[in-house]
Order: sequence, then C-alpha cells, then structure tokens
Amino acid sequence: MTMSNKSSEYRYIAYIRKSDPRKERQTLSHAAQIRRIKEQFPDLNIVEWSEPESHSAFKPGRPIYDNVVQKIRAGKADGIVTYSTNRLSRNEIDAAEVTYMLRTGVMKDVKFCTYTFENNPEGIMMLQVLLSLSQYESSKHGVDVKRGMVQKAMGGERPGTVPNGYIKVPIKDETGNVITNKDGKIITKTASDPFRFDRVREMWSMLLTGIYTPRQIRKLANEEWHYVTPRTSKKRPGGPIALSVIYRMFNNPFYAGFVPHEGELHEGNHEKMVTLEEFDRAQIILGERGKPRTGVHGYAYTSLIKCGECGCSILGKTRLKYVKRDNKTLLYIYYYCSRKSDARPCTQVKYTSLAKIEEEIDRELAKYTILPEFRDLALEILERNHEIEVKERNQIHRLQQTKRKQFQDELDNLVRMRMKNMVDDEEYTKERTSIKWQLSRLDEDIKGTHERAEDWLELTEKAFNFATYARVHFKNGDLATKRSILTTLGQNLLLKNNKLALTPSEWLVPIGEKYAELEKTYLTNVATNKKANSQIKEEALMSITNQWRARRDLNPRHPA
Repeated sequence: MTMSNKSSEYRYIAYIRKSDPRKERQTLSHAAQIRRIKEQFPDLNIVEWSEPESHSAFKPGRPIYDNVVQKIRAGKADGIVTYSTNRLSRNEIDAAEVTYMLRTGVMKDVKFCTYTFENNPEGIMMLQVLLSLSQYESSKHGVDVKRGMVQKAMGGERPGTVPNGYIKVPIKDETGNVITNKDGKIITKTASDPFRFDRVREMWSMLLTGIYTPRQIRKLANEEWHYVTPRTSKKRPGGPIALSVIYRMFNNPFYAGFVPHEGELHEGNHEKMVTLEEFDRAQIILGERGKPRTGVHGYAYTSLIKCGECGCSILGKTRLKYVKRDNKTLLYIYYYCSRKSDARPCTQVKYTSLAKIEEEIDRELAKYTILPEFRDLALEILERNHEIEVKERNQIHRLQQTKRKQFQDELDNLVRMRMKNMVDDEEYTKERTSIKWQLSRLDEDIKGTHERAEDWLELTEKAFNFATYARVHFKNGDLATKRSILTTLGQNLLLKNNKLALTPSEWLVPIGEKYAELEKTYLTNVATNKKANSQIKEEALMSITNQWRARRDLNPRHPA
C-alpha cells in the first residue's frame, strides 16, 4: 500500500483491542493484530503502541482507548491506526467523538487494515456508516444471545454455569461424537456432578431437619467433608464453600427441578435434588428474610418454642449452682421468654427448667403412644386393606388430573388473551408464572399420589413406629434426636406459666382422639379371654384402624 506524503508526516498511535472473555484468545488476537499492522504499514510513523485493551467497546469508558484520545487532543499524536473499524468503536458516543475530531481537525487521520479511510466529507460519512454498522452488529448479537438464552431456558437448560452439585457435559450423537453448533461451539447439557451431587443433597437434608443452620452446615462441609466447590475460571478456582453460596443454594428453585430466567420458572431437564414440598419447607425454615433459625448450641428447644403471652422466642440459659450438702457444683438449664417486643409487654418472668420442659413434652408424647403389639397387629390389618387404599388413591389421582386440566385450560386462555392484546406483558408474565407454578405443584402432587399408592405401607409403618417408640427415643436420645422428635410431634409450640401447648401433627390426631378408649377395650377383651387369640385382638383393633382410614392420610410427612 502506498501512503500519501501527508500521511507519512503524521504521528500515529497503534490501538489494539480484543474483548474475548478467554484470556488465551485475547493474547492470540492481540499478537495477530500487531503483526498485521506492522506488515501492512511498515513505513508508518507509529510513535506509540498502546497496551492491548480487553474491555468491550459496546459501552464508553475504555481506559486505554480514552488515554489514546487524550494524547491526540494534547497534540502528542495526530492519528490512530488499528485493525478494523469495530476495534475502534462499537457504540454511538465513541463513534461520534472520532468523526467529530476528524471533522474539526483535532485528529488528522485514522488507518485500518481492513478499510481505507480518506479524510474528506465523503470519507467521514462512510466512516460514520461503518462505525454505525459495528454498533448495530454488537446490538444484534446481544439480542440474538439473549434470545438464545431464553430459548435454552424454555427448553429446560440453564444458560451459563450451573449451581453446586451439577456440571455441564457435552452432548454426543449416536456415534459418540461431540455435537457442536454452527459456530463450532460444543453443545452441552446439565448433569449431576458425580463428586458433589450427593454431598449437596445431604446439605439439603440437614437443613430440612430443622436442626442445622446454614452456618453449621457450612462448617461441617468445609471442616469434616473437606468439600471443594468446582473451578469456574483461572481467577476463581475451587475452594471451601462460602456461607453466601450456601444461602443462594437453599433459595435456588433449580434444585427443585426448575430453570429460573428473567423472572420466569421453566421446567428443567436435570435431575431434581429436592421436591417442591421440600423446597417450600426450606424457605419456611430459613425465614421470610432468608435468615436461619437459631441452632442447637446446647439448647435443644431454642427457637422452636414461642412465649404463649407475647409471642417472642423462648431462649435457653445455663446456670451453675453449688450444692453445699453434696459438696458439688451442678449445671442447670433453664428456658425463658426473650421479651424482645416493646409493643407487647410480657409478664412471663419466671424461668422454666429443662426438666419441666421435657416433662411437658413427655406428657404430650404420652397422648399419642401406642402399644407395640397394637403396632404389629395394626400393620397386619392394614396390609390386607392395601388394595382398598390403592383404589382410593386412584380416585384422588383422577380428581387431580381433572384439576390439572383446569389449570392447563387457564394457561391456554391466557395465551389467547395475550395474542389479542387483552393483557399486557407484565400481567401476562405474572399470571403465566403463577399458573405454571401451580401446574408444577399439582404435577408433584400427582406423582406423589401415584408413589404413595405403592409405598403406603412403608410410610404407615414409619408412622406407627413413631407412635410406638418416640417416647422411648426422646427419653434416651441426644439433643438432635429430641429436637427432631419435637418438630415431628407438632407445631405452634407455646410456653406459658410453665405449661407447654402445641398443635399436634394432623396424622397424630386420630390417635389422641380414639386410641385411649380403644386400648381400654382391647385390654379388657384380652383380659376376659385367657387364650387371647388373634381373632379377639383383631376385632378390638379393627374399629380404630377403620376410623383412621376414614380420615385424611395417616402418614406423617417427616416421621422421626
């Protein structure tokens, strides 16, 4: 290329830029641009080679580029040489600055390896067109990328990285070859991380017990399991899991089988780690603001029990007391109202001893404790009635399917309304997300109904085991066991005047209402018949089992 004499008199600054997020790709492109400029303009008076720029030109504010412009304004150089117009600018503000500087003579010339610029009105107009095309290409690429991400999410795949417990793996064809798109990029799908999936699931299980806080879970994962997060980049290698990551994990519906994207939830193709019911329960445990409940810390019932007068939390306290008669110091644990609400004065000033608390819990457990032989015989009867249970479940399943069709009709009608502009985008998105969430919940229930028809006996056995042995386990168990039994026993635990009140779990209600009378009848029948054969026992037990079957599910959701 032959340069004009005027061009040879100008002083140029060579500007190099590549905004590829992968550093190795940046390095290769920088070297290629430098080589091309040197080959194409061997006699150009280049007074300075700028440091390679890695910032995107889609927005103003590139530090190296801005420094080059300032030097030209200061008279330290007359022009810029770069590889192509899109290296110089991809936004309207920088593009206008370049053409304005050329038109006013502040900048004398610009040179490109891919385009020959002439500094005249026609040349400036053509440069404006080319810079505008660069901006258009960037904007269009951004829209295309965004559209692709939405389509990917709607197809059940999470755009970008996946959370802890999952990995991205290449999709292969029938011959085992990796599938790529038109740009040569490998197409991936979400899969369970063989090294982390089970551990993360265990973290969820610990949270769902209501015993462990996110902070305790993090401590256990890092110090005992030596859990290491996956490496996402050279700057972000794997390491101990952070508390913020734990909280994001427990608030992410991805683990319940959904792909959240731009305010919408799409059903995912990946293996879910928790059910929707478990996910909702986790949000309750974390609290409305995502704050954890207080952990055990030596007090099994802290944060579980509220004051029956003001509603504030009941806290634990340890005191040491010297007993002169025995010449020893004893440790006592008390529970008391925190009285943190100024708006609700509280007169509950007395402390309740740990022994009294556990006496009250034992009193409640006694209401729902059954004889071991009743458990064994009841299970025999229920097993024979399993076929009836399956029929009832099938009837529930049909009702659920009818309800699902109603939701689907609502969704279809909403789409038709949007097509006719009867609802705006915001309302459409909100309603669509709500209906899809209800559909997903119902699908979960339908699946659960089908599964419960198969594992009903196993769940019932767990319920009877709790009613039979929970009192013994509570008496002999550790703090975690006692806390778990109490959360299974009931909700809305209130302490007032040293008395504990609670709302029993619904599956325990039939036992509390009917069992005492039926046990008395059963024992009387057995006592009046020396043989006490199985037929007499069975007749005594049949009435209570039939009454239970007439009510809602006997099965507890989370039996201890």
